[in-house]
Amino acid sequence: MNENLMGREKKMEVKRCLCLKDIPLFIGVERETFRPICQAATKRYIRRGEVLFYQGDKVDTVCLVKEGSFKMVRVSEDGRETILQIITRGETIGEAALFQEKCHPATAIALEDAKVCSISRRLMEEVIKKTPDLAWQVIASLGSRLYATWEQVAELNSLTTREKVLSLLIRLAREHGEVCPEGTRIKLHLTQQEIASMVGASRVMVAQVLKELATSNYLYREEKYYVLRDRCF
Repeated sequence: MNENLMGREKKMEVKRCLCLKDIPLFIGVERETFRPICQAATKRYIRRGEVLFYQGDKVDTVCLVKEGSFKMVRVSEDGRETILQIITRGETIGEAALFQEKCHPATAIALEDAKVCSISRRLMEEVIKKTPDLAWQVIASLGSRLYATWEQVAELNSLTTREKVLSLLIRLAREHGEVCPEGTRIKLHLTQQEIASMVGASRVMVAQVLKELATSNYLYREEKYYVLRDRCF
């Protein structure tokens, strides 16, 4: 085989093995341990509005978001939808599958075009046995999300709709924002209904609050994104 061709193939192999190394969950995992993860991972491209998995589906894989973002939507028995969480680039979905066999508690819907790598529970368990530190990282990830859920519940029970919306936007700006001359741009394509589902209010109430916040010069709309003024922080 041509030496240059062999060199290119070797580089491509290394690139494949490192394709997920920027995911925080895998920090500290040795390359040789990590290699079978990349080779066995299933790559999927999800269009905006498409579903990655549905509420009630069996959890048998861990999904790693390489590009894009997802909203985790839970539907109650009476048909009411609530957005539990926003998952973006570098985050994982389904870590709980590593500890017990359960069903997904929510439906994952793409907020924008996304690329996801899925890894089977069996393979992840094998890697964790070889890399105990990875287990601690998974536990830390789950603990962080549980704490964030508690905070959201506390907000829903104690704040006004205006305070809920502003608090949500500030949190999203800190987690998913980018600095711009006018403040912080939230790099998520959110509709008024999606914001309403996240704060437990009606779309009409949220629309009124957003209008009031814009009038008070707290934020403004830039094409499909919201921009928070510096005075919000």
